[in-house]
Amino acid sequence: MKSKTRVLTFKIKGNEKIEIARFLSKFQDISFDITGDSLKVRVFDYGNMGDIIYSIKSYLEELNEKNIKEKDGIFSYNLDSISKIAGATVPVKLLKAVLKDKGYTFEVENEEVVSNAHVSVVADIAREISYLIEDLEDVSKPVTEILVRVAIEYNTLPSELLNAGIKEKIFNDSETVSLNISYDDALSYLREYAGE
Repeated sequence: MKSKTRVLTFKIKGNEKIEIARFLSKFQDISFDITGDSLKVRVFDYGNMGDIIYSIKSYLEELNEKNIKEKDGIFSYNLDSISKIAGATVPVKLLKAVLKDKGYTFEVENEEVVSNAHVSVVADIAREISYLIEDLEDVSKPVTEILVRVAIEYNTLPSELLNAGIKEKIFNDSETVSLNISYDDALSYLREYAGE
């Protein structure tokens, strides 16, 4: 049985081509072609097809509405555009912490983001954060934040770090897992563990 595919065609502007190509290259199970002012995206059938299509459409809509502004390498855009493109909503504090770990600036004022990271980069990171926190239940916000930050930094799973943290008494294992030591110390210890 042949797998189904869906082909989407969009009109784009010439000065958007590089940013669009960069955004689309982050997706697996799609192929795309940019010819002139036409973008053709082929999405292959798998569980998240709907999410991918929504994410791509939202991203292009944001570009078309000129909600993304850039001056001297600093971008400004609406906070809501991140969740639209990512197809997920994540805590802003956690998103900011992860972006800072990666060397980006990220400030939010009156729902407006000012950052040296393009919205497509931020949305990609938000999508990764969303995936990582799905498996964390009954974990306090500070512990979740630490686990996700270290998991992204060292390309590991939060659950592995959680188990190690409980074993080393960094976290307790009560009904809601919380910190036994300071936030900064816990972050430092887990980074040491993940980097071994």
